[in-house]
Amino acid sequence: MKGMKPTSTVLTNKVAVVTGASSGLGKAVAELLAAQKVKVFALSRNIAQTDLPSSVIKIPLNIRDLQNIDEAFTEIDQQTDHIDFLVNCAGRGLVKEFENTTRQEIMDVFGINLKGNIYIAQEVYKRMIPRKSGHIINVISTSGLKGRELETIYCASKWGLRGFTESLRLAAIAHRIRVSAVYPGGMKSENFWKDQPDRDISGYMDPKLVAEQIIHLLQSDPSLSPSELVIERN
Repeated sequence: MKGMKPTSTVLTNKVAVVTGASSGLGKAVAELLAAQKVKVFALSRNIAQTDLPSSVIKIPLNIRDLQNIDEAFTEIDQQTDHIDFLVNCAGRGLVKEFENTTRQEIMDVFGINLKGNIYIAQEVYKRMIPRKSGHIINVISTSGLKGRELETIYCASKWGLRGFTESLRLAAIAHRIRVSAVYPGGMKSENFWKDQPDRDISGYMDPKLVAEQIIHLLQSDPSLSPSELVIERN
């Protein structure tokens, strides 16, 4: 109706878990959430050395280690009785000819990009169900929408995460939990591209700008369920 203003979720005093929070997009999301007075649990293997706002709770996590995941969520449970948001930003890139890709690299990429993100989503999802509320955002990649000849394994892991996210979104409807997929193009993240020191990333997107769009998703009207967001540079 004319004159009606859309409502939005107030983030102050909400509780969020952010994976991959030691660099790039994950770090930017954690910083923006903290600026909105959100209680942020930042998870990453190198999180202890990461410069983040003092209010952010840093929890070291190897997303491929099941025991470590259990220990991390035990610590989270000791500090909060609920989780409102999950932003899964953990990921590993791999640009390499398929025939030269090692089995260990395949295991690592799937262990982080697919299995690790699923493990974390499951832990958060189980904690959201009793409250019948929450929002899970899985950051995938435009490589989860189209194949690329030098990203056979990376694309496979991202297409798997895409299928998981779309299926979880349908399952979550019964619990009034929102599930969204974000598909960003290339971003300026030196840690993500550390295996390709010669790659020119100067024209890639600023992770902070992508993080702002993720915050907008979390702030969207609770009656809406944004299923996916593709973000690319003009």
